[in-house]
This record gives sequence, structure tokens and C-alpha cells, in this order.
Amino acid sequence: MQKAKYKIKGLDFKSSVALIEEKLQSKEGVIKAKVNFESRKAVVLFDERKISESEIETIVTKTGEYQLEKIEEAVEPEQSEAPLQSERPISPTTSIFTLSPKTNFWLGFLISFSAFSLILNIFFATSLFKSTQAKAEAINQNAAAKNAAGNNGANPSPSPTPTTAETTVQNFDITKADHVRGDFNAPVTLVEFSDFECPYCEKHFPTLNKILDDYPGKVRLVYKHFPLASLHPNAQKAAEASECADEQDKFWEYHDKLFAGQPTGFSLDKFKQWAKDLGLKADQFNNCLDNGKYAQKVQTDAQEGQQKGVQGTPATFVNGRLVSGAAPYDSFKQVINTALIQ
Repeated sequence: MQKAKYKIKGLDFKSSVALIEEKLQSKEGVIKAKVNFESRKAVVLFDERKISESEIETIVTKTGEYQLEKIEEAVEPEQSEAPLQSERPISPTTSIFTLSPKTNFWLGFLISFSAFSLILNIFFATSLFKSTQAKAEAINQNAAAKNAAGNNGANPSPSPTPTTAETTVQNFDITKADHVRGDFNAPVTLVEFSDFECPYCEKHFPTLNKILDDYPGKVRLVYKHFPLASLHPNAQKAAEASECADEQDKFWEYHDKLFAGQPTGFSLDKFKQWAKDLGLKADQFNNCLDNGKYAQKVQTDAQEGQQKGVQGTPATFVNGRLVSGAAPYDSFKQVINTALIQ
């Protein structure tokens, strides 16, 4: 029995250690083979009657195109196991790689698989980032268009063009109990879901007034509540206040007062003061507002809006077709003219 020691040049991967050991120990005549990755040294204990040293060298070099440098060669007694010990104690770090060949093989496989997975994740993450960036650029372009439509810097600007739901036409049963402005029998109906504290709705307000002025007898406006409480904490009470004003036949006057006063901010005291300014009976109005008499009616409007597909304010249905956002007058004019000839 003989022992051969080699310095392996080109051994760069720890996973290759197990492969070299496995190939050597699978050959008849090789009793034991150990490879130390840190020192790049291999020790082979073999039976020279069954395998030659040159065959051992060939096996190692062909495993990974390595170069071998022989260190020493000695004959040891068969009962001695000492030659297989490392020249220095194996640290806990290196002991991981001196497990069984099968264990080291799977460990190397897992390391390679993890590296491959990381590369794939980086690729897909890059693709997702580019897609998200493209969407963000589109949103920024829309925002820039909104600013061009007349943003004053204090409040969000309205959408420059209407977004219409072409495939869905909603039906509304309008009665005298609804808040209707304009000729009740007009051929074109604008049903507006609005929020008195919404800056978009405040910008939309003069557009609707101009439409009613320019289309007398042809367009009617129906107001419905859609307070966005999570964004506008006073919107619900503002809507209730308008209903309390309606109780004294002053809905539209109070409606206009709310939008005129929106830039100064809302509060219960202001709601009550504006009622006085319009000549409403203060006690009746205040009791109505403080008791939340019309809170459910406001929520009923909002629930109807949700059922009709409203997701934000203002949302205006032109003969049942939804136009989302505070669209410019010319855009509404085009939609209304189309409705008039249908």
C-alpha cells in the first residue's frame, strides 16, 4: 500500500472536492482519498498492485482539467491510518466540505441552483421595474396634462378630457324628490355624484353652471351625494347640511354657498352661519344638522353611486354614460351634443 500527496492547481470551487474524492474512491485499488480545499492538497492511499500512480493523476486532472504537482510519496503500513490526516487540524469552516461525497455533491448542487435562481430573480425584477417605470411615466404625463388644464397650485387640477364608460349605460329613475336643476323634462340628464369638500368638484361646479346656461330646456342637472369621508372629514356633514337646507326649499342656494365657501374650510359653525346668511330658520336647521336627520339619505346616495360604478368624485352620468373627473367644458359639450342627436 502506498500514499501519494499532490498539490492541485486550478481547484477553485469547493463543490469540486467531493467530485474528485468520489471519482478516486470509485476506482479499484484506491483505498482512501482526501482533498483539502483550503490547502489545495490531495492525499491518496492506494494499492499499487491494482492501480498505478499515473492512473490516479489522470483521474484527478480529467475531473476538472487540473494540474498536479506531486509533493511526496511514501509507503505506510496497512494498519496505519495516520497518512490520511490533514497536515494541520481541519477547522470548523473546512469540515463542511469533508463530508461524504454524496453530501458534498448535493451541497454543491444546491449552491449552484441558488446562484442560478438569484440570476433569474434579478432578471425578472429588472423587467418588472421597467414595466412599473413605464406606467409611472404615463401617470406623470396625465398629471402634466391636468396641470396644463388649469391647476392653481393649491388643489388638484381636473382631468383635461372626460373618461366615458362606452359599454355601460346606467338607468336612473329621476323624480321630483331628487335635486333637479334645469327643465325637469329636458332630453339630456346629467346625474352628478359629488362631494362638497372635494377640490375637483369645486372646479367642476362652474362648468356645470355654464352647461345649464348654454343648453336651456335641453339639459337638466341631478345632484347626488358621494362624500369621501376618508379624504374629506367634513364632507358627510356638509351633505347633511344641504339636505337640512332642502327641508326649507333652499337646497340649490345652499349647494352654491358650500362650493363658494369651500376654499375657506368647513366646520359646523360655518354650516350654521351660512344657513343664517341664506335666511333659513336657525333653530330648525341647527336641530336637523346636530341630530344627523339626513345622514342615512346621504349614505343611500353614496351606495347608489357605488352600484353604478362610481369610484371617485366628481362622477357625472350623461344620459347614463359615466364621465369621470372634472372634464373641461368643451369635452362635456361634445358628449352632450352627441346625446342630443341620438
